[in-house]
Amino acid sequence: MTNSLIVPANYNETGVRRFAGNPFIEALPSLENKKDDFLTTLAHYPPKVTDKERKASDVVRLMELPILNDVVHPFPEFQRAGLALTSMMRQTYIARNPLTTMDRQRRHALALGGVGGVPFPSDWKSAAAGHLMMSVSGMGKTTFAKSFLLRYPQVISHVEYNGQPLLCKQVVYIFLRVPHDATLRSLCVQFFEQVDDLLGTTYTRQAISLRQIAPMIELMNRVATAISLGFLVIDEVQNLRYARGGNAEFMLNLFSEIIERLGISLLILATPAVQSVLEGSVRNLRKLASAGETIIRPMGKSDMQWEEFCDVQWDYCFVKNKKPLTKKVRDAWHDSSGGNTAFATLAFMLAQRNEIGGREIIDEAAFARTSAMDMAFLQPAILALRSGKPEQLRAFDDLLFSQKYMALRRLLGANEDEVKINTGSEFEEMDKQPLKKNSSKDNSPRPKRNSKKSSDVAPDLPREDPFQD
Repeated sequence: MTNSLIVPANYNETGVRRFAGNPFIEALPSLENKKDDFLTTLAHYPPKVTDKERKASDVVRLMELPILNDVVHPFPEFQRAGLALTSMMRQTYIARNPLTTMDRQRRHALALGGVGGVPFPSDWKSAAAGHLMMSVSGMGKTTFAKSFLLRYPQVISHVEYNGQPLLCKQVVYIFLRVPHDATLRSLCVQFFEQVDDLLGTTYTRQAISLRQIAPMIELMNRVATAISLGFLVIDEVQNLRYARGGNAEFMLNLFSEIIERLGISLLILATPAVQSVLEGSVRNLRKLASAGETIIRPMGKSDMQWEEFCDVQWDYCFVKNKKPLTKKVRDAWHDSSGGNTAFATLAFMLAQRNEIGGREIIDEAAFARTSAMDMAFLQPAILALRSGKPEQLRAFDDLLFSQKYMALRRLLGANEDEVKINTGSEFEEMDKQPLKKNSSKDNSPRPKRNSKKSSDVAPDLPREDPFQD
């Protein structure tokens, strides 16, 4: 039983020479024509509120307010990230063309897990990459990722390509979240649950039956290869700060292995709180941001983005006396939100809820009342955002970019002119247990592999031909 829509492959030439003759790439949606298209395709604006709707009953208008959560206003940072992800989703399949002999050998080697004498191709090189998107909580990282993926089918079914049989299902992407306890086992089980939901398989049951994490990771590697997974989104990566001992670095090593050994691209979503984990792992940071880094900062009162954001939101005003949006109102709106998009949407929604059936107007007083009564628990964080002072932001590790992390970005070649972010004193280091260095040939740290037992190998994984359903 599957809950996903499996789309039959429809192959189209991309116009890119490197993508020609690759069925996994040609089955993806057509490329955008212009860079600006990445903004227009991400935007979502529900129908604007009409004068007639503003005259509806109090309760009806209150029920309409959540439409504000459906508004997706793209920021310039989304354009840069969208272009990177579009490239990554196709680039990842360059080294994994299912019609090549090398890819078949690679698939067989991974499917057998070292059993059967099938060697992993020594000259195979991953074409996958990682992109790190970081912002304070509520600035739209997850919204961007989900909006971007909406135009991509999640599962594509292949039967034949240019007269050659190609029986397989291609899972274009999977969306995972680092669990609150940052355990690797929980992340792996989440992966298998996603695959089972998409394809109607029973990998979760097999994974849970495994007694150790090493064979579970090997199973994850084989399944990801068997389903031709192209892109993996990992959200809430800042939860790694709660990992015990060396588990945080262990999971980062797994992310690097997914890029290098499996050839699957990654989008990493995190708040600045992840810095305390990444600062101690330069090697993993370089790979996780090999396709660039996008940092989204809160909007300032004088930012053009803030003005445009407010203008868009103002179209969804349900109070009877809708007035022109003045600078004073916009500034009061900013004071109640700190320029954070999630806080700003919440403040506008709550302000309308308070005024509908009452004064029926949104002004400075409406936002001041909302801040004092409905958003009092958020005021410490909002005041810290408004101040921009490191000594205040330090109290909230989700808000502050540290000096040490910024120095590390410069070391890795980041252009500081591309993004302006708050900097201040570094976080306190997390206590970590040192991990033993791995001396494998490809210099890629991997979990220790146990000797294979019959119970550790998934019986329905491909053995002879990776492209048999």
